[in-house]
Amino acid sequence: MEELKNVIHAILVKPGQQPEIAEIPTGPDQQDTICDLVDGNFGATEFFDVGNGASLFIVTNDLSVPLGLAPNRHFPEPDQAEIIFGNCLFIAVYNEKSGKEGIVDMPEHVCHMFIEQIKSSFKPCQGDEKPSSKGEIYIENEGTPEERAYKWVEIEKPAKVDRFLQAGRAKLIQNEDYEVIEIHGRYFRQVTITTEKKTLQ
Repeated sequence: MEELKNVIHAILVKPGQQPEIAEIPTGPDQQDTICDLVDGNFGATEFFDVGNGASLFIVTNDLSVPLGLAPNRHFPEPDQAEIIFGNCLFIAVYNEKSGKEGIVDMPEHVCHMFIEQIKSSFKPCQGDEKPSSKGEIYIENEGTPEERAYKWVEIEKPAKVDRFLQAGRAKLIQNEDYEVIEIHGRYFRQVTITTEKKTLQ
């Protein structure tokens, strides 16, 4: 795998469609392009080490469950109960072992190899799958005394939305009572939940 100056190749998987190769610029538009491909702000999960100091990451819309995005693919066994919702990207990224940072290009022949593995291992959803209760939970500061669990609950448009901080494709609405975000014209309130460990404030 070699880095390219202009674009890197990744694999895009949309619900109900076959995986395809996507080109992502290496310049300042890179993050916006990834946001476009997953239709919002994104989060990434390391899937496995592909060698040469890189790992394959699965990139998804980080609000795919609250937004109700379409079910896409099941994870491979034994985690087949876990579901990817909305568009997802498979991207090679330097891992911690490499001591480097950034996305690594996957030549087209490598992409085609991974596409065949994705098609055989990530089974397509039927379209009526629902997220598990675990899939609705977000954890911040995990493993620390400040650990907190919460979920995003859709609400009506607040009375005042003119004061906000832009956070990628979302807006953090300035609200004195609770955290609110706006994305795609919809509003979500952050609600603290109780975990098995403790009640988090």
